[in-house]
Amino acid sequence: MVTKKELMHETDFLSALQTVLETYEEIAATRMGRIRSYVLASRDFLFEINTIFQQVKSSYKTQIKQLMQKKRIKNPAELSFRENNGKALYVFISANTGLYGGIIRKTYDVFIDALKKTPTDVVILGKIGLELFNSEKIKVPLTYFDFPDDKIDDVMTLKIVKHIVQYEKILVFYEQFNSILSQSPIITNISGDPLPGEKTGPSARYFFEPSLEEVMGFFEKEIFSSIFAQTIFESELAKFAIRMVSLDSASENTKSRLKQVIIAKNRIKHQESNKKQLEKFASMSLWG
Repeated sequence: MVTKKELMHETDFLSALQTVLETYEEIAATRMGRIRSYVLASRDFLFEINTIFQQVKSSYKTQIKQLMQKKRIKNPAELSFRENNGKALYVFISANTGLYGGIIRKTYDVFIDALKKTPTDVVILGKIGLELFNSEKIKVPLTYFDFPDDKIDDVMTLKIVKHIVQYEKILVFYEQFNSILSQSPIITNISGDPLPGEKTGPSARYFFEPSLEEVMGFFEKEIFSSIFAQTIFESELAKFAIRMVSLDSASENTKSRLKQVIIAKNRIKHQESNKKQLEKFASMSLWG
């Protein structure tokens, strides 16, 4: 049987936990609100930019073939205007801490499934992702970055971009914010090629000034880093939303348990009071 002292200790613990959960929930909500407007505003813009990039790269086959002949490239997949190593790269954006529900694991499952089907070089951001990957014992070239959960580290972002830009094809696996209660794993190709089955819209005709080669070079060098930065912001927004919902759920569970403990404590208090009354009446009857 639980004692009054144990219930008092549990009451103190739950009250303190309730305060901590509410504080962290407020922090998550503040951070989510701070980047939500930016992410949603820039999402459509950068999506359109990436679509144009894909259209430019897939359209005008005649001009591209001419450039291939000029550069003596036989494989169209090798046509690129930035220096690269000709390899593919998978980038998995995870987290360093918990309280993100199951979304990190869901994204990881999508990432690892793709990697098992097509082994390639890997970049992982966040300790949780590294731990999950190490448990697989898959032997592929791996680069790890200890990217923070609570802010966008511009210096680290630049370092990551410098590393991944050397690859020809870069797929980023991360979490996308749909609503407060809905986040989902997503894959984005930030190297200018549509994913299998991905719709890029109708082909458009462009006039290139000063030249196709210079326009493509600008896309692959400048737009590339902006699209990658957007994937990081998207992941941060989704994770803050999940954390807020998880903390809210934990807070409600704590409140419910605290009520039960207080009721149990009051019950013992009443029992002790009744016992004292009975003892008092018993002693009075003896005096009579």
